[in-house]
Amino acid sequence: MSGLTRSLGLRSLTLAVVSGTIGSGWLFAPFYAARSAGAASLIAWVLGGVLAFGLAMVFAELGALVPSSGALAQIPMLSHGRLAGFIGGWCAWIAYLALPTIEVLAMIQYLASDLPWLTLDGGQGQVLSPLGMGCAAVLLVLMTWVNLCGVQTLARWIDTLTGWKLVVPLLISAALMLSAADWSNLLVSVGPPNQGESWLPGVVQAISGGGILFSLLGFRTAMDLAGEARDPQRTVPLAMGLGLGLSIAIYLLLQLAFLVAVPHGSLNGGWGALQLSAHGGPLVAIAMGLGLSWVVGLLLSDAVISPGATAMTYLGLSGRVAWMMGNLGLLPKRLEHLNRQAVPSTALILSLVIGIVMLLLGPSWQQVVSFLTACLVIALAVGPVSLLALRHQLPTAQRAFALPWAAVICPLTFMISSCAVLWCGRSAVEGAMALVLIPALIFAGINRWRGQRVDGAHGRWWFGYLLGLLLLAEVSGPDRLVPGGELTQIILASAFSLAMFPIAVGARLQQASSEAKVQIN
Repeated sequence: MSGLTRSLGLRSLTLAVVSGTIGSGWLFAPFYAARSAGAASLIAWVLGGVLAFGLAMVFAELGALVPSSGALAQIPMLSHGRLAGFIGGWCAWIAYLALPTIEVLAMIQYLASDLPWLTLDGGQGQVLSPLGMGCAAVLLVLMTWVNLCGVQTLARWIDTLTGWKLVVPLLISAALMLSAADWSNLLVSVGPPNQGESWLPGVVQAISGGGILFSLLGFRTAMDLAGEARDPQRTVPLAMGLGLGLSIAIYLLLQLAFLVAVPHGSLNGGWGALQLSAHGGPLVAIAMGLGLSWVVGLLLSDAVISPGATAMTYLGLSGRVAWMMGNLGLLPKRLEHLNRQAVPSTALILSLVIGIVMLLLGPSWQQVVSFLTACLVIALAVGPVSLLALRHQLPTAQRAFALPWAAVICPLTFMISSCAVLWCGRSAVEGAMALVLIPALIFAGINRWRGQRVDGAHGRWWFGYLLGLLLLAEVSGPDRLVPGGELTQIILASAFSLAMFPIAVGARLQQASSEAKVQIN
């Protein structure tokens, strides 16, 4: 596929992964994860890292095979046809559209400690004031302009800002541990003292609603920029592994620093009752309590840089996913237009407009993180299915990286991904399913009315899979019809997904789709 220019090297791709992973998550996830799981939040980061790394290795092979920008739409279409391609691409696009808005919201919330006119009291927390919304919209416009200037301009911004993003969390982690390390905090329970509790519900909540998976799924940015990478078969897998490994190490250190830096007196009611009410966010509250004014200044500076770089990255990626879907005929063809800098300008401007509309809805960071995580994991869950399907369809294609033990790792990764979707909570699952299934039915209906092929026989497994997850979310979990809480839900979801996986692989096209416009070596 021609049009985009290949100018990104391993360094830029790795930094793009780090930039996509260390965004607003590092400013909020340690607090919400600690409230959910206490010291077990460290276990939650490790388990979340295992899932993210498993998915990254699956997409390392797929990214080497399909080195195109916006490949999350291209891969399922290549293996399972148009309907599957639409569902996979649509999930990714919706999540990518929301991510820049959420990152900008995080920026405004932290900056409101010095500029209180940016937010108003919404009753259950701070919301953007009219002036705050205006500032957020201006930031999105500026980020769109940087993207429209070309991928090399975007890469220079990412390279510059990500160096800062690597150093600041490490510096703040060291400062917090050296200033007020109370290791007895690690023995505090989530609930009130002397109240028996299981660690599993808290870990599950930390991984999903606590923002851990939301933070760690940034590895896919290397794939979304693969069409603009030099030697993508080599650089894309390496960038995903290196960038994700760096990010997990930083998040683990930051979580440990947060756990031991919280004043012990604030934990009398357990981690679940922790309140850090400073206007600038949880880390600012701790730094202010310790009298670390220079840390407060650093945090407020990074509140612009980290979420800003991530928002800028995902704004560009949302345009590239929409561009790919337009190129494949899954969305209107107008979206495949490129400007003089070989950037999908129409798709980017559409992403900007939708992002500003989302700002007007007034969500908070925590309100949407579970929903976004559900959409992202659904989009990525197709990876293990497509990998094994494409090994049947394209057995002789050159693969710069081949996933070892794929017959075992792929179904296990699909199983854990299915559990992760349910961990996001019933309301998040319901919202994600409605936002995926209804457009998919509309897409199928419009294409049938126009007499265009839908490949429904190869994509209808998606409906069985998503409706099955929705049913499990309704009947299992805490205080649901099926007793047993999280453990029973994990067992049911594992059994369902392992039964569904061979059905999904078997539903593949007889031959890889030529309409997916992938040049296979």
